[in-house]
Amino acid sequence: MIDLGTWQFMSAALLENPGHSHVFEDDIESFVHVLGWTVLSYLPSPMDRYERADLVSYLYDHSFRDTTGRERSGCAKELQFKAGDYPPVRFTLTEPSPILELIREVSSPFRARYSKAPTEVEWKTFEVFNYTLVLNGQLDEESLYD
Repeated sequence: MIDLGTWQFMSAALLENPGHSHVFEDDIESFVHVLGWTVLSYLPSPMDRYERADLVSYLYDHSFRDTTGRERSGCAKELQFKAGDYPPVRFTLTEPSPILELIREVSSPFRARYSKAPTEVEWKTFEVFNYTLVLNGQLDEESLYD
């Protein structure tokens, strides 16, 4: 199967399971990611441009090799959905806007899609991912424990 699309906006389910069939939910999730990326990148926010760039990069751009050598991406999106925190509540807009609430509302069903508890291997992979971001200065270590 050939993956078509920009991987930053692909569903976490397709990124995690590249051989699985593409379903309608993947298209809706991709739409949510495009909308989320646009809002996080361009709407006025009290976050400075570096903090904002780090958040966008964390959610959409990072990939890494797991212990088997497989390229992995989409973990941050999936975990944000599992937590019911997409886009992260720490992101706010300078002025109230219904668009942020719309994204949160449209993304809420994905919590159920990704609700199975992460396995020990998934948690270790996520810890390695976060540790790498901290080492590269792309994530503040204190934010891991908020």
